[in-house]
Amino acid sequence: LAGTLAGMRLLALGGRVRLCGLASLRARLSVTASCLPRVSVSARALSSAPLTPAPEAHSLPAINPLLVDQPASRQINPLLIEASSLSGILKVYKLHGSSFDEVNVATTWNRLGKMQATGRERADFFRQEERTLLQLLQHTERAIPRLKVRNIANACYGMARLRFEPASATMGLLGAAALPRIGSFNVQELVNTAWAFA
Repeated sequence: LAGTLAGMRLLALGGRVRLCGLASLRARLSVTASCLPRVSVSARALSSAPLTPAPEAHSLPAINPLLVDQPASRQINPLLIEASSLSGILKVYKLHGSSFDEVNVATTWNRLGKMQATGRERADFFRQEERTLLQLLQHTERAIPRLKVRNIANACYGMARLRFEPASATMGLLGAAALPRIGSFNVQELVNTAWAFA
C-alpha cells in the first residue's frame, strides 16, 4: 500500500486533481482481474453451503415509518449504518435484500468490512452466515453493470477488510469493471481500491 500511495502523487492544476499513479493502479487491477478465477458464485456453492435457521422476524430491523415516502432502497441504508454487528448488518439483508439496489449492496460490504471482530468471531460469523454471504456475492455480481465508481471502491474495500475468501472472485469482477473507468475515481476511491487489491 505504501508503494501505491507513494506513486499517487497529487498535483493541483487548474483546480483539478491529477493522479500520477493511475497507470500503476490500472496495471494492478488488470493483473488481479486476470489472475483470479473468472467464475461467479455458483448455484452449486449455494446448495452446498450449510443452511442456517432464519432469525425470528421480530429480531430484524424494520423500515422507519417516517421514511415510507422514499424508495425502499433509500430507506435501507440508514438501517445498514445503524447496525452495530456483523450479524446485525446481514439481518438487514435477510429482511430487505429483495429491495436492495447497488448502493445498498456496496454499503453492506463496506459496513461488514468496518466492523471490529476478532479472528474467532469472524470465523464463527463466516461459518454461521456462509449461505447468506454467498447470496450477497451473487447479488453483488448481478449489480456490477449498475455500480458507480464509488460503489465499486466501497465494495472492494469492504470485501478486502472482511477477508471472506469466496469474495475474491467477485473482487476480480469488480476490478475488471473498474479498469475502464479508473480515471473517474476520486482520490479516496483510488486509495481504497488500491488498498483492497494490494
